[in-house]
Amino acid sequence: MLSWNKVPMVLIGRRWWWRTVVVLCTMAVMGRLGIWQLERHFQRRARNEFVSSQLSLEAVTIGELDLQGDLDNVDMRVVTLIGEYDYENEFILRGQVLRGRSGVNLITPLMLYDSNKAVLVNRGWIPHETLESGDISIFEDYGLVNVSGRIRKSQNSPGISLRSDDYSREIYQLDIAELQRYVDYTLMPVYVQEELGNKNFDDLPQPVPLEFELNNGPHLGYAVQWWLFVPLLGWVYLYLLRTNEGSSITQIIEE
Repeated sequence: MLSWNKVPMVLIGRRWWWRTVVVLCTMAVMGRLGIWQLERHFQRRARNEFVSSQLSLEAVTIGELDLQGDLDNVDMRVVTLIGEYDYENEFILRGQVLRGRSGVNLITPLMLYDSNKAVLVNRGWIPHETLESGDISIFEDYGLVNVSGRIRKSQNSPGISLRSDDYSREIYQLDIAELQRYVDYTLMPVYVQEELGNKNFDDLPQPVPLEFELNNGPHLGYAVQWWLFVPLLGWVYLYLLRTNEGSSITQIIEE
């Protein structure tokens, strides 16, 4: 095996310099991947803290919120609304799954009281068979209603398609800017996910759960793994170099 004092010269020698460059570049990439995972860890932790803060805030009327600025600041905030539902312009959000069952969400514009604007409300989930075989008008509540729910951001998706028939208008993404084309009044730039007080799973519509996890995820562990790979790769490379060069020198001496 090659002695350690000769290793530096061999590393930059004619036979090994390009291998050394490749290994160093690979080690640099691994180190950067570790930093990237660490950044994602801190981003997720900040997101968890933000969500926890939003969930703990008291309910406010939607008019008290600034919906012209950064909508991230109002996401998941509890709001109360008073108005009348416009069931004639209701949308059916397809492809929704709740507790393993396929279904749809009822997305209905709520005409705000004493305002010329409306906000889309996700009134909840119903199973696919109920939509196909029943009359969803049983879920309609006319007159002034009080709604409590959480602000959610638009699901921006260019090229969203809307299929319309005599009974419903079906969508596959809740893109408010796109849906604005199908109503003749102004929609607010966010929608509200209604919080229903259902006591069991048979009550319809069912409330749609918030989709998030308050944990830090695996990113910190991934970062540590990438950083451990850096010295490991360096050690393996040096071991192979010393073994290979040591064998070559021994062969020359024997000859």
